Amino acid sequence: MTDRLRVAVVGCGFQGRLHLEFLKEIDSVEVVAVCDLDEARLAEAADDYQVPARFTSHEDLLSQQTVDLITVCTMPDSHPEITLDALAAGAGVLCEKPMAADLDGALAMAEAAERTGGFLTVGYNLRYSTAAQAVRAFVDDGHLGRPVWARGSMLETAIPWWGPHCTKEKSGGGALASTAVHMIDLLMWLAGNPRPIAVTASSARLFPRKRGSTAPDAWNLDTYDVEDLVFGHLRFDSDFWMTIEGAWTWDEPGWECRFDLVGDRAQAGVEPLRFSAEQDEQLLDVTDGARGDMDFPSSIRRQLIDVVDALLMGRSPLVTVEQALEVQAVVDAFYRSTEEGREVSVRDVRASGSHHALNRGAGSEPQ
Repeated sequence: MTDRLRVAVVGCGFQGRLHLEFLKEIDSVEVVAVCDLDEARLAEAADDYQVPARFTSHEDLLSQQTVDLITVCTMPDSHPEITLDALAAGAGVLCEKPMAADLDGALAMAEAAERTGGFLTVGYNLRYSTAAQAVRAFVDDGHLGRPVWARGSMLETAIPWWGPHCTKEKSGGGALASTAVHMIDLLMWLAGNPRPIAVTASSARLFPRKRGSTAPDAWNLDTYDVEDLVFGHLRFDSDFWMTIEGAWTWDEPGWECRFDLVGDRAQAGVEPLRFSAEQDEQLLDVTDGARGDMDFPSSIRRQLIDVVDALLMGRSPLVTVEQALEVQAVVDAFYRSTEEGREVSVRDVRASGSHHALNRGAGSEPQ
C-alpha cells in the first residue's frame, strides 16, 4: 500500500456527497472516480467535487480504475453485490449502514472479506461523535462500572425522502434499519459489545395518516411499506439489557438523538453530555468539564479519517465486521419479532442465516 489512497465513491446521493466532501479534505486521499445509476446526479457530483472519472456501473469502475478503497453509499439491497465485487478486485470497502438488507447479505460480505483477506468496515459513524467518544472514555476508565441498562432514541419528524428508504425491498426496513440501527450499534459498542440473546419488538406504520402530504410523488405513496415507529427491548449476556425507540413521524419539533447508559457505579447520557454518580451518599454531576455532541456530519468526517488511516497502517478500523454482523442479526431479530408478535432468539436468527439469498444486479441507488 502506498502513502496515498486512490478512492472511489459509489452512490452520489446525500451520504455519498458527504463522503466526497470529507474525502477531498484528507491529504492522503485521491478521489479518482464516482459512480451512480442516475447520470444527472452523477455528473453533478463529479463536477461539484472535481472527480475525473465517472461511471454508471460499479463493474465498469472496477474494471477500468485501480482503486484502494471504495465507499459504498447506495441502498442496502445493493451492498453485498458491490462489496463482493470490490473485494474481488482487491479494493478495501467502507460500506454504509446497515451492512445489508438482511443477515444473508451481511454474511456473504463477511465471508468474502475473510476469503480474500480484504479490508471491510461499516458506516456506523455515531461511534465517532465527540459525545460517544467521551462516554466510551468514561466507561474505559472504570467510572461507569459494569454496564447494566441502556436506552436510546432516534426520533425524527420528517420521512427521509432523499432515497428509497421507504421501500423495504431496497432499504431492508424503515425507522429501525435506516435510522435507529445507528443507536443499536452505538450502545452495544459503549457497553463493550455484549452478546445479544433475544429481542422483543413492536412497530407501526403511521404514514400516510401522518406525513402523507410530504410524499414527493405517487410512486413514494404507493411503495411505502416500512415501519415509521418502532420500539424494542433487547437482552444480552452479562445481565445487560437495552431499550430502543425510533420514529420518522414524531410530532415534537426537531430531531432527537439521545441515550442513557446506566452502570453499577455511575451513569452517562447525551444530549447534553452528562455524567452522574452517587458519592458519599449524595447524587452528583461528575461531568467535570467534559464536552461532546452527536453532530452527524462531523462524525462521518472522523470515521473517514480513521478508515483511511486504518487501511494505510494495516490495522483494524473502529467498526469491525464481527460487530456489524451482530448488529445485523439484532435488526433481523427485531423484524421477526414485530412480524411474529413474540420474543425472538438472536441465536436462532444467526443459525438460520445463509448467504444464498444474494440479489445480484441490484444496482447502485444512492442513500
